[in-house]
Amino acid sequence: MFAQQLKKLRKKTPHLTQLEMAKKLGIAKTTYASYEQGKRTPDIETQNKIADFFNVSLDYLHGREQKNTFSAKQMTVAAHIDDEVTEEQMEDILNYIDFIKQKHAKKD
Repeated sequence: MFAQQLKKLRKKTPHLTQLEMAKKLGIAKTTYASYEQGKRTPDIETQNKIADFFNVSLDYLHGREQKNTFSAKQMTVAAHIDDEVTEEQMEDILNYIDFIKQKHAKKD
């Protein structure tokens, strides 16, 4: 389940490649690819880095929890979005907000 969740989260993040994710985690691309393929499981420190990066819980990464855990700030922004969006659309919006924040953090 971890491998599927990890791949799903990465693919939901616009333009995030396995190589970029590996760089963020400080590991080889082949190591990261093996996580997504289910051939290897990262140590707890790396799992925590992944959870923090995608702003999800470890339970979510392991398929024990179905909802993302979003920060109060993200939820405040999301509250201003039309109430007619689906849960999946809301997750995409919040993930995009994180992507923009990370993109701009790279420039600093």
